[in-house]
Formats: sequence, C-alpha cells, structure tokens
Amino acid sequence: MQIEVEGIPIGIHERGSGRPLLMVHGWSADHAYMVADLDPIVAGHDDWRRIYFDLPGHGSTPAPDWLGDQEQMLRIVTGIADAVIGMEPFAVAGNSYGGYLALGLVRTLPERLLGTALIVPDLPSAENTRDTPEAVTIQPDLSLFHDLAEDEQWIPAGLVVHEQRMLDEIRAYDMPGYRACDRAFLERLNAQYVHTGAAGRPGNPFTRPSLVVTGRQDATVGWRRQQELMPEFPRATFATLDLAGHHIGRIERPALFAALITDWLDRVERSLV
Repeated sequence: MQIEVEGIPIGIHERGSGRPLLMVHGWSADHAYMVADLDPIVAGHDDWRRIYFDLPGHGSTPAPDWLGDQEQMLRIVTGIADAVIGMEPFAVAGNSYGGYLALGLVRTLPERLLGTALIVPDLPSAENTRDTPEAVTIQPDLSLFHDLAEDEQWIPAGLVVHEQRMLDEIRAYDMPGYRACDRAFLERLNAQYVHTGAAGRPGNPFTRPSLVVTGRQDATVGWRRQQELMPEFPRATFATLDLAGHHIGRIERPALFAALITDWLDRVERSLV
C-alpha cells in the first residue's frame, strides 16, 4: 500500500501479521536488501508483522526540496509508524543509517517500543566523523571481479572475504537501490547528518530486549563507538563479529547473524508473556 507523510508518498511493503516490526534500511539503499537480510529469519517466528518502506530519496520514495536534516527524517519515520502502526507497541530494526534513525526512535519514544535491533548502526561524532579500522580483505580472490561495472568498483575493498555468492547477493539486492537513490538529496542531507536534540543524546536506559551487532573489520561505521552504547542498553546483546565488515547479514556472516536475530526475537517474545 501507499501512505502519505508530510506530503511525501511512501510505499509500504508488509509481510506477515501480528506484532509490528518496523524495518529501517540504510543510506543510499532501499527496502529490498532488508527483506533479503531479515525476512527469511523473522518469517520463522509466528506473529510478526514485518513493515518495510523506502526512506525519502531512496528507492521509490521522492525527497521534497524542503527536506534536508535528520530531525525531519526522524519525524518522517515516526510519522510512518504512526500511520501504519498507530499507538500499538512495536519493535524496530535498523541497518547502518537506519540503525542511526532507529536509535533516534529509542531516544524519543521508548515507551512505544518492544525492543530494537541496531545492525551495524552508524554512530557519528558531533563533527560527523567515525572511529573506523583500516579496510582489510582477509581472504581475497580478485578473480571474481573481472566484470565489475563502474559503480561496482567499491565491492572488492568493501568485502572482508571474497566469495562469488557475496558478489551475486550484492548485485541482486543492493545495487538496484544504490542506483535508484537521489544523490543530490543525499549530499544535502549529509551536510546536516548529525542528530540534534533528544535523538542525539543518550537518554534513560532502554530496558527492552535489544541487539547491537557490528563488524570487527567494518571500515564504514566501525565498532568501537557502538560499544559505548552499553550503559544505555542494559538488556542488549552486543556482538562484534570477526570476518565481517559492513555487510553482516545474508552476505558475510549469515548463520551467526540469523542466530543473533532469532535470539533477539525470542527475548522480545519472552518479555511479553
């Protein structure tokens, strides 16, 4: 279905029924890779209504000229939750930039959340910098990349392990979103990237079941600063995975990722009994 939030038409892609789980994708991508990463895992649990959408300037959702800072983006995500879920409690999973927005939800409307999963969440400093390790490939196989398109040249350096399966997954579910995003809008938004107000500050401890998962070799958002969230998330599992960069889900560590998401869902469900 399609909804309108602040005059922006937003396509909603729902699967399943039951408790709402809002899925927030990352920077310059769209909802499709979140479906590929998470839906096969969550579908194994009864009673979860998975709600995917494209952020403004991503996928099929346009970005109006007036939109250009994170407080507006967070307001739109909150508006999507209001329109699709209403006042029913819901869980939220955010990946990368989507994790940054999900953290904003935790800090601004914690009373409405059943739990949160922050997957390789971006956590910039006030100066919009990141504490990241050097990019490294531990198991290289450059023979896989003989036919890369111009906009795929980043892939070899972006993977800690080179496997044909990983390249195929990126091409199938990630590249279409990267090619569809509004680059001019992203440049404008990046100039006002850092949260201000309540979303940019640690709040009271969030006492619902949570997950914070990062990649030990993630040269995009890093893992050290995310560890500083521990006092804010006393009910969180924190996991930093080896042989993992910024593509932890179905691409780099699918079995361990599935176990962590399954454990998080189990803990959320147990908390509701």
